[in-house]
This record gives sequence, C-alpha cells and structure tokens, in this order.
Amino acid sequence: MAKTSSSFVLPIIFLVMFALVEQNMGCMAVLGSCGVITDCSGACKSKFGQDTLSRCDRDGGAGTCICSYPCLTEKPHI
Repeated sequence: MAKTSSSFVLPIIFLVMFALVEQNMGCMAVLGSCGVITDCSGACKSKFGQDTLSRCDRDGGAGTCICSYPCLTEKPHI
C-alpha cells in the first residue's frame, strides 16, 4: 500500500507545478529594431500597458525591442 501511494506523489507534484507555471507565464512581443524605435520602454508601455517590461536585445546591429507583458486571457485561473 505504501508503494502505491508513493507512486502518486510525483505526478501530483508535477501537475501542481505546471498549473502554477501556466498562471505566472507572460507573453512576449517584438516591436522592431531599436534603431527605429528610439524609446523601447515607452513604446512597449503604450502598446501593452504599464505592467510591461521592455529591453533592447543587442543581438547585432541596432538590436531588437522586446516587450514582456501579462497575457490577456479570458480563461479563469483556479
């Protein structure tokens, strides 16, 4: 009986973990080149709201303006 109950513990832990991760994950968007968008932070906040985090990813050239923001879902979280 102990072995049977312990075999359920690991799957339950993973299910709880994935449920929590799904709630906390945000969305990302790429607005364009940081050479064209001079104020990446302002552009992200005006497009996605004040809770947006932004960065200019200097991957080469002028870089890329990347916005991270809370996803707008209609699905209720438990």
